[in-house]
Amino acid sequence: MSGTLLIAPAWLGLSGLWSLDAKGRRKAVDAEDLDLSEDLADRLEAWMDEFDAIYDEDDAARSRFPGPAEQQAWEAEGAAIARAVAAELGPDWTVSTDLTGWQEMPKP
Repeated sequence: MSGTLLIAPAWLGLSGLWSLDAKGRRKAVDAEDLDLSEDLADRLEAWMDEFDAIYDEDDAARSRFPGPAEQQAWEAEGAAIARAVAAELGPDWTVSTDLTGWQEMPKP
């Protein structure tokens, strides 16, 4: 299997993994769809749980990390996860990240 994968957070319940088609359209996928190891899937889930925890139901536009250090640590873990995913998927996959686009995305 090969393809293009984007790691980008999305609110509430999505895995943060997106397959991209030739036109760049996103389709949500799960770690199981990609046959990622259980350890990496658990790490990805914990990372997304940390992201979901900052969601402000009363005012979605105010959803933010407590401070710059927490956001930087979360982004660093996302980049590390991307490297681990790329290593597991192998050279036939292109893996990229968008770890800041969530700040402009529509909220549920």
